[in-house]
Amino acid sequence: MKVVVLAGGDSNEREVSLNSGAAICRALMRLGHEVRALDPGTGLPLIDSNGRLLLEGGQAPYDTPAVVAPEPGALVTAITNEYGDADVVFLALHGGRGENGSIQNLLDLAGKKYTGSGMTASAVAMDKALSKRVMASIGVPTPEWELYRLRGKFDPDTIAAEISQRFEMPVILKPNDGGSTIGLVRVTEAARLPEAVRQCAEHTREILVERYIAGRELTVSVFDGRAYPVVEIKAKSGLYDYEAKYTKGKSEYIAPADIRPDRSRNLQDAAVRLVEAIGCTGLVRVDFVADRQGRFFCLELNTLPGMTTLSLAPMAAKCVGIDFDQLVSMILESALTQ
Repeated sequence: MKVVVLAGGDSNEREVSLNSGAAICRALMRLGHEVRALDPGTGLPLIDSNGRLLLEGGQAPYDTPAVVAPEPGALVTAITNEYGDADVVFLALHGGRGENGSIQNLLDLAGKKYTGSGMTASAVAMDKALSKRVMASIGVPTPEWELYRLRGKFDPDTIAAEISQRFEMPVILKPNDGGSTIGLVRVTEAARLPEAVRQCAEHTREILVERYIAGRELTVSVFDGRAYPVVEIKAKSGLYDYEAKYTKGKSEYIAPADIRPDRSRNLQDAAVRLVEAIGCTGLVRVDFVADRQGRFFCLELNTLPGMTTLSLAPMAAKCVGIDFDQLVSMILESALTQ
Protein backbone atom coordinates (compact mmCIF):
# COMPACT_ATOMS: atom_id res chain seq x y z
CA MET A 1 0.00 0.00 0.00
CA LYS A 2 1.21 3.53 -0.75
CA VAL A 3 1.09 5.69 2.39
CA VAL A 4 1.93 9.37 2.92
CA VAL A 5 2.74 10.32 6.52
CA LEU A 6 2.16 13.94 7.55
CA ALA A 7 4.36 14.98 10.49
CA GLY A 8 5.80 18.17 11.93
CA GLY A 9 3.40 20.97 11.07
CA ASP A 10 3.42 24.49 12.46
CA SER A 11 1.95 24.02 15.94
CA ASN A 12 3.87 24.21 19.22
CA GLU A 13 3.61 20.41 19.33
CA ARG A 14 5.85 20.11 16.27
CA GLU A 15 8.65 18.23 18.05
CA VAL A 16 6.22 15.67 19.46
CA SER A 17 4.69 15.23 16.01
CA LEU A 18 8.07 14.56 14.39
CA ASN A 19 8.77 11.85 16.97
CA SER A 20 5.38 10.25 16.27
CA GLY A 21 6.02 10.52 12.54
CA ALA A 22 9.38 8.78 12.80
CA ALA A 23 7.92 5.86 14.79
CA ILE A 24 4.96 5.50 12.41
CA CYS A 25 7.18 5.59 9.30
CA ARG A 26 9.42 2.86 10.68
CA ALA A 27 6.41 0.70 11.55
CA LEU A 28 4.88 1.16 8.08
CA MET A 29 8.20 0.24 6.47
CA ARG A 30 8.46 -2.89 8.60
CA LEU A 31 4.92 -3.77 7.52
CA GLY A 32 6.02 -3.63 3.89
CA HIS A 33 4.22 -0.47 2.77
CA GLU A 34 5.59 2.07 0.33
CA VAL A 35 6.08 5.07 2.61
CA ARG A 36 6.56 8.75 1.89
CA ALA A 37 6.46 11.57 4.42
CA LEU A 38 5.73 15.28 4.20
CA ASP A 39 6.03 18.15 6.66
CA PRO A 40 2.98 20.40 6.09
CA GLY A 41 4.70 23.09 8.16
CA THR A 42 7.31 23.59 5.45
CA GLY A 43 6.05 21.66 2.44
CA LEU A 44 9.29 19.65 2.45
CA PRO A 45 9.70 15.85 2.36
CA LEU A 46 10.83 13.86 5.41
CA ILE A 47 12.03 10.83 3.44
CA ASP A 48 14.69 11.17 0.74
CA SER A 49 14.68 9.64 -2.73
CA ASN A 50 16.51 6.58 -1.38
CA GLY A 51 13.80 5.90 1.20
CA ARG A 52 15.93 7.14 4.09
CA LEU A 53 14.06 8.71 7.01
CA LEU A 54 15.21 12.31 7.49
CA LEU A 55 13.82 13.01 10.94
CA GLU A 56 15.11 11.87 14.26
CA GLY A 57 14.69 12.97 17.87
CA GLY A 58 12.04 15.56 17.07
CA GLN A 59 14.23 17.28 14.48
CA ALA A 60 13.62 17.72 10.76
CA PRO A 61 16.61 17.74 8.38
CA TYR A 62 16.40 21.50 7.97
CA ASP A 63 16.49 24.40 10.37
CA THR A 64 12.92 25.54 11.13
CA PRO A 65 13.01 27.56 14.34
CA ALA A 66 9.99 29.60 13.30
CA VAL A 67 7.87 27.58 10.91
CA VAL A 68 5.65 29.49 8.51
CA ALA A 69 3.08 27.18 6.98
CA PRO A 70 2.73 27.21 3.20
CA GLU A 71 -0.53 28.24 1.58
CA PRO A 72 -3.28 25.64 2.12
CA GLY A 73 -3.50 25.16 -1.62
CA ALA A 74 0.14 24.06 -1.67
CA LEU A 75 -0.63 21.10 0.56
CA VAL A 76 -3.64 20.11 -1.55
CA THR A 77 -1.47 20.36 -4.67
CA ALA A 78 1.26 18.24 -3.10
CA ILE A 79 -1.21 15.59 -1.96
CA THR A 80 -3.11 15.45 -5.26
CA ASN A 81 -0.14 15.78 -7.62
CA GLU A 82 3.17 14.67 -6.10
CA TYR A 83 1.46 12.14 -3.80
CA GLY A 84 -1.65 11.64 -5.88
CA ASP A 85 -1.18 7.88 -6.16
CA ALA A 86 -1.17 7.39 -2.37
CA ASP A 87 -3.84 5.07 -1.03
CA VAL A 88 -4.08 6.78 2.36
CA VAL A 89 -2.62 9.68 4.36
CA PHE A 90 -1.43 8.77 7.85
CA LEU A 91 -1.71 11.77 10.19
CA ALA A 92 1.09 12.03 12.75
CA LEU A 93 0.28 15.67 13.46
CA HIS A 94 -0.50 17.03 16.91
CA GLY A 95 -2.22 20.29 17.77
CA GLY A 96 -2.92 23.35 15.66
CA ARG A 97 -4.17 22.93 12.12
CA GLY A 98 -3.09 19.31 12.12
CA GLU A 99 -5.66 18.35 14.74
CA ASN A 100 -8.34 21.06 14.66
CA GLY A 101 -10.03 19.96 11.43
CA SER A 102 -8.12 22.20 9.01
CA ILE A 103 -5.86 19.51 7.54
CA GLN A 104 -8.79 17.10 7.59
CA ASN A 105 -10.84 19.57 5.54
CA LEU A 106 -8.03 19.94 2.98
CA LEU A 107 -7.71 16.19 2.66
CA ASP A 108 -11.46 15.89 2.18
CA LEU A 109 -11.19 18.46 -0.63
CA ALA A 110 -8.31 16.50 -2.12
CA GLY A 111 -10.44 13.35 -2.01
CA LYS A 112 -7.94 11.45 0.11
CA LYS A 113 -8.54 8.82 2.77
CA TYR A 114 -6.79 9.69 6.03
CA THR A 115 -6.37 8.33 9.54
CA GLY A 116 -8.17 9.67 12.59
CA SER A 117 -11.34 11.67 12.95
CA GLY A 118 -13.01 13.83 10.33
CA MET A 119 -13.11 17.60 10.16
CA THR A 120 -16.09 18.26 12.45
CA ALA A 121 -15.15 15.81 15.20
CA SER A 122 -11.55 17.07 15.14
CA ALA A 123 -12.68 20.68 15.51
CA VAL A 124 -15.02 19.90 18.41
CA ALA A 125 -12.48 17.77 20.27
CA MET A 126 -9.73 20.36 19.86
CA ASP A 127 -11.93 23.06 21.40
CA LYS A 128 -11.80 22.09 25.07
CA ALA A 129 -14.70 24.33 26.08
CA LEU A 130 -16.91 22.94 23.34
CA SER A 131 -15.99 19.34 24.16
CA LYS A 132 -16.80 20.01 27.83
CA ARG A 133 -20.27 21.14 26.80
CA VAL A 134 -20.66 17.79 25.04
CA MET A 135 -19.51 16.02 28.21
CA ALA A 136 -22.18 17.84 30.20
CA SER A 137 -24.85 16.98 27.64
CA ILE A 138 -24.23 13.23 27.97
CA GLY A 139 -23.63 13.17 31.71
CA VAL A 140 -19.86 12.72 31.75
CA PRO A 141 -18.52 14.68 34.76
CA THR A 142 -15.87 17.34 34.14
CA PRO A 143 -14.26 19.82 36.54
CA GLU A 144 -15.89 23.22 37.01
CA TRP A 145 -14.51 25.47 34.25
CA GLU A 146 -14.69 28.84 32.54
CA LEU A 147 -13.37 30.17 29.22
CA TYR A 148 -11.61 33.54 29.06
CA ARG A 149 -11.10 35.10 25.63
CA LEU A 150 -8.27 37.59 25.41
CA ARG A 151 -9.31 40.59 23.31
CA GLY A 152 -6.80 43.03 21.86
CA LYS A 153 -4.29 44.34 24.38
CA PHE A 154 -5.67 42.57 27.43
CA ASP A 155 -4.86 43.30 31.07
CA PRO A 156 -3.62 40.17 32.94
CA ASP A 157 -4.56 41.73 36.28
CA THR A 158 -8.17 42.19 35.18
CA ILE A 159 -8.41 38.61 33.90
CA ALA A 160 -6.78 37.37 37.12
CA ALA A 161 -9.31 39.29 39.22
CA GLU A 162 -12.18 37.71 37.29
CA ILE A 163 -10.71 34.25 37.81
CA SER A 164 -10.18 34.77 41.54
CA GLN A 165 -13.80 35.91 41.92
CA ARG A 166 -15.06 32.86 40.02
CA PHE A 167 -12.81 30.15 41.49
CA GLU A 168 -11.22 29.09 44.73
CA MET A 169 -7.56 28.15 44.46
CA PRO A 170 -5.97 25.96 43.22
CA VAL A 171 -6.87 26.16 39.54
CA ILE A 172 -5.41 25.02 36.24
CA LEU A 173 -4.92 27.43 33.35
CA LYS A 174 -4.36 25.99 29.89
CA PRO A 175 -4.84 26.92 26.23
CA ASN A 176 -8.35 26.08 25.07
CA ASP A 177 -7.01 24.99 21.70
CA GLY A 178 -3.71 23.34 22.61
CA GLY A 179 -2.32 19.97 23.53
CA SER A 180 0.68 18.16 25.00
CA THR A 181 0.06 20.24 28.16
CA ILE A 182 1.98 23.11 26.52
CA GLY A 183 1.08 26.34 28.32
CA LEU A 184 -0.54 24.51 31.24
CA VAL A 185 -0.07 26.24 34.61
CA ARG A 186 -1.27 25.23 38.09
CA VAL A 187 -1.95 28.18 40.39
CA THR A 188 -2.23 27.70 44.14
CA GLU A 189 -2.33 31.37 45.21
CA ALA A 190 -4.46 34.15 43.75
CA ALA A 191 -1.44 36.49 43.80
CA ARG A 192 0.20 34.34 41.14
CA LEU A 193 -2.71 34.49 38.73
CA PRO A 194 -1.54 37.51 36.66
CA GLU A 195 1.77 35.82 35.85
CA ALA A 196 -0.02 32.56 35.05
CA VAL A 197 -2.31 34.42 32.65
CA ARG A 198 0.75 35.94 30.94
CA GLN A 199 2.39 32.52 30.65
CA CYS A 200 -0.68 30.87 29.19
CA ALA A 201 -1.29 33.82 26.83
CA GLU A 202 2.05 33.11 25.16
CA HIS A 203 0.38 30.08 23.59
CA THR A 204 -3.25 31.09 23.06
CA ARG A 205 -5.89 33.81 22.94
CA GLU A 206 -8.40 31.58 24.73
CA ILE A 207 -7.57 30.47 28.26
CA LEU A 208 -9.52 27.63 29.82
CA VAL A 209 -9.57 27.78 33.62
CA GLU A 210 -10.42 24.59 35.45
CA ARG A 211 -10.87 23.78 39.12
CA TYR A 212 -7.84 21.71 40.07
CA ILE A 213 -8.72 18.25 41.32
CA ALA A 214 -6.00 16.43 43.22
CA GLY A 215 -6.08 12.74 42.46
CA ARG A 216 -5.06 9.99 40.10
CA GLU A 217 -4.35 10.82 36.44
CA LEU A 218 -6.00 8.16 34.28
CA THR A 219 -6.43 7.78 30.56
CA VAL A 220 -8.54 5.56 28.31
CA SER A 221 -7.68 4.89 24.68
CA VAL A 222 -10.57 4.06 22.36
CA PHE A 223 -10.13 2.51 18.94
CA ASP A 224 -13.18 2.43 16.67
CA GLY A 225 -15.56 2.12 19.59
CA ARG A 226 -13.49 -0.32 21.66
CA ALA A 227 -11.98 0.91 24.93
CA TYR A 228 -8.57 -0.39 25.87
CA PRO A 229 -7.48 -0.90 29.51
CA VAL A 230 -7.09 2.17 31.71
CA VAL A 231 -3.53 3.50 32.11
CA GLU A 232 -2.46 5.48 35.17
CA ILE A 233 0.11 8.28 35.02
CA LYS A 234 2.14 9.16 38.11
CA ALA A 235 4.06 12.39 37.63
CA LYS A 236 6.88 12.69 40.15
CA SER A 237 6.27 16.43 40.42
CA GLY A 238 2.58 15.88 41.14
CA LEU A 239 1.57 17.66 37.93
CA TYR A 240 1.54 15.98 34.52
CA ASP A 241 2.81 18.96 32.55
CA TYR A 242 5.04 19.09 29.45
CA GLU A 243 8.22 18.35 31.39
CA ALA A 244 6.65 15.41 33.20
CA LYS A 245 5.23 14.08 29.95
CA TYR A 246 8.33 14.24 27.76
CA THR A 247 11.32 14.04 30.13
CA LYS A 248 12.58 10.55 30.78
CA GLY A 249 12.16 9.48 34.40
CA LYS A 250 9.77 12.31 35.31
CA SER A 251 6.67 10.08 35.23
CA GLU A 252 5.72 6.49 35.95
CA TYR A 253 3.08 4.64 33.94
CA ILE A 254 1.00 1.73 35.21
CA ALA A 255 -0.64 -0.29 32.45
CA PRO A 256 -3.19 -1.50 33.19
CA ALA A 257 -4.04 0.78 36.10
CA ASP A 258 -4.59 -0.80 39.49
CA ILE A 259 -8.22 0.22 40.01
CA ARG A 260 -11.42 -1.63 40.85
CA PRO A 261 -13.00 -3.39 37.84
CA ASP A 262 -16.27 -1.47 38.21
CA ARG A 263 -14.46 1.88 38.19
CA SER A 264 -12.43 0.80 35.20
CA ARG A 265 -15.63 -0.09 33.33
CA ASN A 266 -17.19 3.26 34.26
CA LEU A 267 -14.19 5.12 32.84
CA GLN A 268 -14.19 3.05 29.67
CA ASP A 269 -17.93 3.54 29.22
CA ALA A 270 -17.64 7.30 29.68
CA ALA A 271 -14.77 7.45 27.19
CA VAL A 272 -16.67 5.48 24.55
CA ARG A 273 -19.83 7.56 25.01
CA LEU A 274 -17.87 10.80 24.64
CA VAL A 275 -16.03 9.58 21.56
CA GLU A 276 -19.32 8.51 19.98
CA ALA A 277 -21.10 11.75 20.92
CA ILE A 278 -18.43 13.85 19.23
CA GLY A 279 -18.23 11.49 16.26
CA CYS A 280 -14.55 10.55 16.52
CA THR A 281 -13.12 7.65 14.57
CA GLY A 282 -9.85 5.72 14.63
CA LEU A 283 -7.66 5.99 17.71
CA VAL A 284 -8.69 8.51 20.39
CA ARG A 285 -7.39 9.05 23.91
CA VAL A 286 -9.61 10.41 26.69
CA ASP A 287 -8.00 11.82 29.85
CA PHE A 288 -9.51 11.71 33.35
CA VAL A 289 -8.67 12.51 36.94
CA ALA A 290 -10.11 10.53 39.87
CA ASP A 291 -10.39 12.34 43.20
CA ARG A 292 -9.70 10.82 46.62
CA GLN A 293 -13.31 9.64 46.89
CA GLY A 294 -12.96 7.70 43.63
CA ARG A 295 -15.15 10.07 41.61
CA PHE A 296 -13.84 10.60 38.10
CA PHE A 297 -13.82 13.77 36.02
CA CYS A 298 -13.09 13.96 32.31
CA LEU A 299 -10.47 16.53 31.33
CA GLU A 300 -10.24 16.34 27.53
CA LEU A 301 -9.84 14.05 24.55
CA ASN A 302 -7.19 13.78 21.86
CA THR A 303 -8.11 12.75 18.32
CA LEU A 304 -4.45 12.29 17.27
CA PRO A 305 -2.70 10.96 20.39
CA GLY A 306 1.05 10.46 20.57
CA MET A 307 2.28 7.49 18.56
CA THR A 308 5.71 6.47 19.71
CA THR A 309 6.43 3.07 21.21
CA LEU A 310 6.34 4.75 24.66
CA SER A 311 3.13 6.76 24.14
CA LEU A 312 0.02 6.15 26.23
CA ALA A 313 -2.30 4.81 23.53
CA PRO A 314 0.17 2.16 22.25
CA MET A 315 0.86 1.31 25.91
CA ALA A 316 -2.85 0.63 26.45
CA ALA A 317 -3.11 -1.44 23.27
CA LYS A 318 -0.15 -3.53 24.39
CA CYS A 319 -2.17 -4.54 27.48
CA VAL A 320 -4.50 -6.51 25.19
CA GLY A 321 -1.71 -8.03 23.10
CA ILE A 322 -1.58 -5.44 20.30
CA ASP A 323 1.99 -4.38 19.58
CA PHE A 324 2.98 -1.07 18.00
CA ASP A 325 3.18 -2.33 14.42
CA GLN A 326 -0.19 -4.07 14.73
CA LEU A 327 -1.75 -0.87 16.06
CA VAL A 328 -0.35 1.14 13.17
CA SER A 329 -1.74 -1.44 10.74
CA MET A 330 -5.16 -1.31 12.42
CA ILE A 331 -5.24 2.49 12.22
CA LEU A 332 -4.37 2.29 8.54
CA GLU A 333 -7.10 -0.25 7.79
CA SER A 334 -9.63 1.79 9.76
CA ALA A 335 -8.93 4.84 7.59
CA LEU A 336 -9.73 2.88 4.45
CA THR A 337 -13.20 1.93 5.74
CA GLN A 338 -14.30 5.43 6.80
